[in-house]
Amino acid sequence: MDNSVLTSILTITAYAPIVLFTESLRVQRTMVASILTPRSIAPAITGCAKDFHRLWHLDDAQLLGNFMDDYAASVASVKHGSSFPLQNQTVLQLAGVLRRDMGMAGAIVPYEPAVGESFRTRRETVVHLSFAIPHKERRGKGGYCWLLGVCWTVTFLEFAVPIALASYMAISRHFTGVFLMIAISLLVMILVVLRSSTHPIIANQSEISKFCEDAAKGLSKLDVHVIANHWNERYLNVVCGYTSHLHALTNIPLQVSRPRLLLWAGRGLAIVLLIQAACLASLIGDGSNGWLSLSWLALYILMLVPPWILNACHPESAYENCTATLTKVPPIRFSCRRAALVFISRLPSSSQAYVEKWAWTNVFMPDNARRKLWQAQVDDLDLLTFEEKDPGVQGQHPSKQDDPEYMKSKALLREASAAYHHPQALQPLLEYKRSVGLCSASA
Repeated sequence: MDNSVLTSILTITAYAPIVLFTESLRVQRTMVASILTPRSIAPAITGCAKDFHRLWHLDDAQLLGNFMDDYAASVASVKHGSSFPLQNQTVLQLAGVLRRDMGMAGAIVPYEPAVGESFRTRRETVVHLSFAIPHKERRGKGGYCWLLGVCWTVTFLEFAVPIALASYMAISRHFTGVFLMIAISLLVMILVVLRSSTHPIIANQSEISKFCEDAAKGLSKLDVHVIANHWNERYLNVVCGYTSHLHALTNIPLQVSRPRLLLWAGRGLAIVLLIQAACLASLIGDGSNGWLSLSWLALYILMLVPPWILNACHPESAYENCTATLTKVPPIRFSCRRAALVFISRLPSSSQAYVEKWAWTNVFMPDNARRKLWQAQVDDLDLLTFEEKDPGVQGQHPSKQDDPEYMKSKALLREASAAYHHPQALQPLLEYKRSVGLCSASA
């Protein structure tokens, strides 16, 4: 009786990993992390037959961009007033530039809902703000030597432990388990080759040193990029930085230093993942060998822990080879879309003589008379006093306290100002301004 119960349990548990070989999990993110930085730890990855063709014909633009052929996000440039599809989406996700509903408990809330009102009753917009400050050269091999040592130690254990388990299973003549354990070690070895032999190539590198010199003279050319999955999105990812550097990250595909090696690494991963999926599928319904599935699943779960700890303690490690320092601000929750747009419009950006100041908002609302009136109202209000900059000049709108549209614009500016001057947003903003030469170090 006991044996039959145990056999039934093992037969059922053999089905546990089924989702792990019918889906592609972490293949792209793990390969990109291995290319971006030597300070990475490979988690357990799985793939299925549908990924075989994609990995077999892999190229760097596809890997670093939109690997799964999903709907691409879009970017709006405040300086140039243009919009374009986002490039290097996975790189920006790993760097933390692209965020969603994360850390909302510590979010900045510049707007207090009235009694009986909540954010859900209005069109709440969440802004994830980041500042990217480039340096003159890649810093992938400097600093955090102890962290590099930890990563390589964990990687060695990820390779050695499955080999030891495979030896035990070979002695016990459980050859399916041997293939499963060897597959894990081979996946780790392929990712190690990528980590130690490749690095990203970012466009406009020759201009970075010039930008750093311009920053010392206060002549920086700055831009703000607004990124969203679609322009009706609740979450807006905003990144500030030098014009050419931002376009190199969002508009120009990154390249890998050794594309042929990447191609063959992708083919090696495809073969090993296919063997791993076949071995797991062969164990389905096999009660006598159900413990092999559990052993693989236990090792799979354990391998997810070290990368999670690394990303939690040192999230900046994924961005270190992108020749920039990334500073992130907690999520900012605005009561409506227009308040968020007013806030973004006040971020540091160089103007273009031939580009209208609000052209970048064309993707959010139509360029009609109503919008022009709203723009005029916002432009004529001071960010600190919320009053007209020059009350003696009559603009396109009547500056009357009983004008509802005018009062709405004042309320939006007041909300944007509260977010702008919040300590958690103001301190990173001041550091950014100092870095690009917009204010003195004592400011």
